[in-house]
Parts: sequence; structure tokens; C-alpha cells
Amino acid sequence: MYFLEMEKNENYLIIRKVGLFYNAFDDDAIILNYLLDYKIINGRCGFPENAVNKVINILEDKKINYLIMEEEEKKQNFKNLNQYSKYLAKAKDKLTLVNLIEEIKKKLVKMNEGQLYELLNKFKELIDEY
Repeated sequence: MYFLEMEKNENYLIIRKVGLFYNAFDDDAIILNYLLDYKIINGRCGFPENAVNKVINILEDKKINYLIMEEEEKKQNFKNLNQYSKYLAKAKDKLTLVNLIEEIKKKLVKMNEGQLYELLNKFKELIDEY
């Protein structure tokens, strides 16, 4: 596989074509979630083949190295300009916030009105102080 020949310190967003869809996994899925708001399910996100040009345009605009694995591989290497690590860090930060908000929402739904009212007043006080 061509990717295995790449230098280990090069970061590439890898997208694999499977049937009529493209999939990215793990950190690559997190970046696509951040850039395109694609859902991550079990460490994977996917999109239909008619969206691949949109994805490529965004990756190129952001100067993120990528490798698309299909019949004819497409690769873009921005060398020292590669922004993969930068966008991975931003994407992980956003995902952490989204997960924290979802966790808080689940807890809020379980509260009765009195508890919720008290908590929201404390939250408002904290925001006013901030």
C-alpha cells in the first residue's frame, strides 16, 4: 500500500472508498467532524461519493495532507505547510466540549424543576461574575 511508504512523521488524513461511500477513522474522523460536521459513529465518519470534491476542496483550502484510497489513489502533500496537527488539536477540543455539553444535558433532564431552577440561578451568577 502506498501509504506505508510515506514518512512516519507526515500526518495524512486518510479516506477510504467503500462502495458508494468514503470513510475516515479515528483522528481523521474527528477532523472531518470538526470541518464538515459529519457525525462520528464508533470512531468512524462517512460521506457519499458525490461529496468527495467538497471534502477535497476544504482539505486543500486548510492545507491538510490527505490520501484518498480508491481505485486510483489521490494524495496531496503540503510538506511544511501541512496543518493536520493544528486541525486535529482544534477538532479534539471541540469534541471534548460537545461531549461535556451532552453529558450536562443528560443530567439536566433528570432534575426536577426546583433543582433546575436553583442550578440555573447559580449558573447565571457565575456568568455574571465572569
